[in-house]
Formats: sequence, structure tokens, C-alpha cells
Amino acid sequence: MPKPDLIIDSNERGSLCESVIRRAQREGLVVLRKQLVVGDYLSGAACIEAKSINDLFLSSHSGHLWRQLENMDMNYERFFLLVHGSIAKYISMAKNNGKKVSYSRVQNELLGTIARVMSDFDCQVFFTENTSEAAMFVVKLHDKLHKPASRHGAKAIKRVSTNDVRLDMLLSIPGIGREMGEKLLENCGSIEEMAFSESLKTIKGLGEVLRGRIVEVITSEEPVIIQRKKKS
Repeated sequence: MPKPDLIIDSNERGSLCESVIRRAQREGLVVLRKQLVVGDYLSGAACIEAKSINDLFLSSHSGHLWRQLENMDMNYERFFLLVHGSIAKYISMAKNNGKKVSYSRVQNELLGTIARVMSDFDCQVFFTENTSEAAMFVVKLHDKLHKPASRHGAKAIKRVSTNDVRLDMLLSIPGIGREMGEKLLENCGSIEEMAFSESLKTIKGLGEVLRGRIVEVITSEEPVIIQRKKKS
């Protein structure tokens, strides 16, 4: 099956965007510019949001980052956050702008932000040193997302059973990691309670798409087939 086109948001500009286009074209990929609901790059049903360290901090402080993650969770089956740049360069830029910063302070804020992104939204995060590496990552991820899984890959993604059968069941639903599964059980108390969408609305980081998926899996009297499990 041919790979889907790599779609870049029509509002995306700058050196990273230009590098992604050049690298994708060298790889023979079709690149389209379209206005996306949220995110910078779209690979099939997977969305990639790219941010420099400075952009990450600004959007985190303003709340924009968290709104973006909620929107990605509601609109896409998979979503990734790509952070590019080095702490040293960020510190140099910040000091040139008159800010008092230290390596340990920046590192602590960066890791704290990323930890929240991963735990609250079950979002995968990747770091690169510069825009050239970031562009390479976008193209490589697009390629890997649409390749048939190898035998090694199939074994690597096999879930490990926990000591709680209820949690094992939740982990079989695409989009639910162990952190979110435990949060669901803690807040709802039982699998049965999760059959009601209203019970799920209070759980932070759980978007509309994933809420609907949980209710469908629990209440459906027919086999539930989630398309994301089929790697094209």
C-alpha cells in the first residue's frame, strides 16, 4: 500500500518547515500544504507538533500548549511532540535578552514540562539538537509509521501483563497507556462505570476521541475494530 502524503500546515513557516520539504522531496515523498485543525505535520492519522525550547516554554506558560494537546487528542489517533534546540543555545539567547537563567533551572523546567505532556496526555515526545535533525526525524517517522511491522517490531510492542486484569483490558485499547489506565480505574472505580461517557469527562488528559473509544469497547455487542492497529 502506498504511503499517504506528508501534509504540512499551511501556516507553518521557517527553517524547519523548509528542511522538512527538502528532505521529503529527496526521499520521493509527496508533500502537500493544507490548513490543519491543530499540529504542524500530518502523517496519515498521526499528528506532529514541533516546537523550539523557547516556543515550548512560552506556550506552556500561556496555556496554549495544553490546549493544543487536548485538540490533538480529540482530532488524531496518534500525536507526537517534537522539541528541537539545545539548552545551551536557549540560555545564551535568554541572557542576551536580559533574563537571569541557569542550566539547572532551564533543565528542571524542560523536564517537568515534558513529564506533564507524557503523563497527562499519553503523548510521545522526541528531542533533537537542531532543525536539520528535526526535519530528518519528521521524514523518518512518516516512513516508519507506514511500513509493515517487522517480526522484531511486533515482538517489541507486545504488552506486558500487569497484576490487574482490569488494567490489562484497558491497556489493550489504543491510546491508553499504563498511567492513563490507572487514572481511569482510580477515578471511575470500575470498568462498568466507564460505560458512561459523563463519568470520563472529569479525567484530565482524556480527550473526546479516546472517551468515545472506551465507551464503544465496553458497551459494543459486536467486535470492535480500531483501524490504528493495522499498520499499512
